[in-house]
Formats: sequence, C-alpha cells, structure tokens
Amino acid sequence: MQLVKGIDKVIAEDLAPFQMPGHKGRIEQDIYKYDLTEIEGTDNLSNPKDIILETLHLISDTFGASHSFISINGATGAVLGAMSTAFNKGDEIIVMRNSHISVYDGIFLLGLVPHYVYSDQDLLEQIKELDGDHIRGVILTSPSFYGEIIEDDVFEYLFNRDLIIIVDEAHGSHLKLIDEELSSMRWADIVVHSFHKTLPSMTQTAVMHLCTNRFTRSFAQKNIKLFQSTSPNYVLMRSVDLAMDIYINQGVELMEKLLAMCADFKEKLEEQTDFFIVYKDGKQDKTRLLIRHKESVDYAYIDRQLRTMGVQTEFQSQLGLLLIPTIMSIQEDFDRLLAALKEVDIVPADQISYKIFRPERALEIRNAFLQPSINKSYREAVGGIVTEYIIPYPPGSPVIVPGEVLSEELAAYMERFEGHILGLEHEGYINILDESLIE
Repeated sequence: MQLVKGIDKVIAEDLAPFQMPGHKGRIEQDIYKYDLTEIEGTDNLSNPKDIILETLHLISDTFGASHSFISINGATGAVLGAMSTAFNKGDEIIVMRNSHISVYDGIFLLGLVPHYVYSDQDLLEQIKELDGDHIRGVILTSPSFYGEIIEDDVFEYLFNRDLIIIVDEAHGSHLKLIDEELSSMRWADIVVHSFHKTLPSMTQTAVMHLCTNRFTRSFAQKNIKLFQSTSPNYVLMRSVDLAMDIYINQGVELMEKLLAMCADFKEKLEEQTDFFIVYKDGKQDKTRLLIRHKESVDYAYIDRQLRTMGVQTEFQSQLGLLLIPTIMSIQEDFDRLLAALKEVDIVPADQISYKIFRPERALEIRNAFLQPSINKSYREAVGGIVTEYIIPYPPGSPVIVPGEVLSEELAAYMERFEGHILGLEHEGYINILDESLIE
C-alpha cells in the first residue's frame, strides 16, 4: 500500500502547513489529515513518478493491463479520457444506445458521429449491419446496470476486424474475482472500471486500463488529464490503495462468500415469498440482484417500506428492485433483506414497460446542443428537434439526445413515466430548437 504508507509518512512529519488545502488538516475529523496536495513525498497524479506510480503498477499488474490510470473524476472522467485517447473529430463509431451519459458527452466534446445498436435486438447482427470501412471503433457497456454481460462472439468479431474497442465496465470492477472470462479486458483496447461501485473504494474513484499496445501510456496520460482536476483528492486516491489491498489479499475469499450468500438468498427468497431473482440466460453477474414479484406490483411502495425497515436498495423501477451487494456485504444484510421482503404489503399496479425508442436524427449532437432553444411542453414539442439529453432514471440512459426529433409516442411515454427524468429545465417541458432564431 504505497499511497497509504507515503501519505502516513508525510503526516508523521507534523509539518507547519503553508500549502493547500485551506483546512490545514486541523478539522477535528480524522479524514481531513489525509487530504494533502502535491508536495515532496505525495507524488503527482498528472505526472506520477513515486508512490502513485507504484500504485498504478500494482493495479495494472493485478488486473492484467499494460497501463492503468486512476480517475478521481469517477468513471465519467475515465470514459472521457478513453474516448479522447481512442478517437478523433469526425470519427464514426458504433455505440450502444443504452450507454451512460458520459459516452454521449464524449461524442459531443469530440465531435464524433455515432451509429446506434439497441438492446432489444441481436447485438452482433446489428454491429455487422453497421460495420464498414467508415467505422473507426465501438463503445460497449458490459455488464449492464442489471449485470448482463456481452457474449464472447461479439468481441471475437470486433477483435478480428481490428476495430478500436472501448468497454465501459464500470459495474464490473469485481468480475475477475468471479471468473476471468467475465471481464472484457482480454478483448478490449481500453476498459473503464468504477472502483467505488463494486469494490471498497470511495465514491468518485475509477480506473482506466490500457489493455493492448494500440495506444502509448504517455498519450493516454495526456488525454485522461484533460478530464481530471489539477488538484486530485488524496483521500480518494488513498481509498483506491486500500481497496487494492483488500482485493489482492482477501478478494477471492470474500467473493466466494458473497456468491454463496447470493445463491442462498435467492433460494430462500423464492421458496418463502412470491419474489424472485431475474438472471439473464448466458453471461450474467450473479452478484447483481434484480428482484421481481410474480404479480404486477407497485415497486415504489415496496421500496418505501423497505427503507422504513432499515433496508436501502440501489433503486426501484417498473422492472423491479435492484440491489448491489459487494465483497463487503455480510450475512446480516441478506437476513434483514429477506425478513423485510416477507413483511412488506403488496399493492397491485399496472406496469409501464420500458420501451426502446429510435428517434429520427435531424442534426448531429454537437450541432443541436449549441443551437438556441425554446422550452415547450412535451405535446407542444412533438416534431421539434431536441437540444438536450432526456434521461429517465432509472435506468439512466437517454431516450432522446440532442439533434433527434421528438415523436408523439415518446412524448406520451414521458408523460406516463413514473420516476425522475433528468435533463429537463422544468418538469413536463423540454428544450427544442428555436427555428425562429436560426439564420
């Protein structure tokens, strides 16, 4: 744990602090003393040569990458760094439509041209249909929020085509502890892991891995730096070091226990209640628990009851209750969850299924995003060109992006949607291109 040892060594010097940060480590909370800046002994994330570099080598060796980079701007910063490393302005790429918003932000910032594949159709067949000499690479998401993992035949095709492969594996930092073949690192050029999601690291910590020699370390370092603060947080970086120590020394054992607890919970849940766990046929992360009821029920009401019983889910939606146990979960967590689910009141509810929309594209994302807009109700905006991202949450993927035309069907869906819709200036209203201001 080089970062931990290095930071502790600096703290032990008991320096008179005439450098940033402003709290000087004198707030009466232990965490503040670990919040340092780039001074002798703490290294520099933008140009690591000492304790940070040793930690990066530890990460890359452990995960089997050629080079790894810490992001203290979360997986978002790592995804943007990966895209900036891999692609140039005007490049045409294949993108999963259910990608995280950071992928769309990268498309906007870099001026890329996306071609979409959708989750309700065969992924490989869609890729083959879009593929051609004009395609520079692909950005895939695996596993999904629900633990669904892309099958090897997709990666084999892309690998043989020698296309640039970026995988947002934010929800899969733990996969190698289950099975090496669940991770996309053996296929991809760049993989992003969000350590804080499934490993014992602090929120906002992530890692970008170079998995091939297509891009140099120095070039990737230059690009990920564009999306990092020049004042990286040492508390966050230290937590990555602590997480790696647990991963290396206890990870396999803790994962075996977690998988056993998940399997036991699933068996008891389905024997003793009308709830069940949803797993995809094929490659699936068995630690990701999507809980559904045999009937159409009000999951929001169930979720509120669980909170009063001391159980917090990741989120609820019309698809069910999503829970994310990790290697730091304990048996008591599962016992409390099972006991609570056996006690909740069940209220019937009509289910509105998530729908996959394929809006007509009128402008590229960047062109539409920068245009003057006008705010209108969903109904009034039908037929207009949207200038913002509309993201129903959960699950958190855009149903429409800047430059696409709002259809009557999508407007009606948004009116009925039960949940939060991110990206709206005012609830029930949407920004569309103000054609009266366009020359």
